[in-house]
Amino acid sequence: MRKVAGSGMALAVLVSTALTFAQSQADTTAQEPTFRAPFVLKLRIDNERYYEQHFDRIPYVEGNDVYLFTGENFGINVTTTGNQISRMIYQRDPAKGDVEFNFTQEKSASGPMMMLVTRNRLKRRLFFDALMTVPEKKELYKMSVLPVEPRLSNYESWPHPIVQLVLRNFRFTESGSNSAPQPSIKPF
Repeated sequence: MRKVAGSGMALAVLVSTALTFAQSQADTTAQEPTFRAPFVLKLRIDNERYYEQHFDRIPYVEGNDVYLFTGENFGINVTTTGNQISRMIYQRDPAKGDVEFNFTQEKSASGPMMMLVTRNRLKRRLFFDALMTVPEKKELYKMSVLPVEPRLSNYESWPHPIVQLVLRNFRFTESGSNSAPQPSIKPF
């Protein structure tokens, strides 16, 4: 009898472990990033010159990083745990995102400029950090960006071309960081 009871308990533990593993696999699948198809980025440098660069698989969102290239308009949906953003996922339809990004290259009287419009549909002020790369440079440049007030939009502009804009460390307070791990930036 003891053997049967022990076998039943072992079976229960095995089933519980299998269910936990299956749930863990489902969570991993749900968190896999959505990748862009390979593309060639073309930026206007001035009235006569252009910069081109080929990109392979680059995610839209991975971990707590959002990767933006000119001409893109998409959103993210966030999950909060307490007072922190614990998870972010890519939202193809910008109108359905908790936060929407629209990154464009515009013409101005002084030449081409970059514009980022961020719409915050959350009920809290949103802070984040920004990094960029520029044509023909390998360095990452850190930029300061203004927080986006709840239910409002923010406009940031730069008077030069930007190859890639990376937004990271999304949070609800000015200083501090989220508990979510910070992946390294994808190679350019």
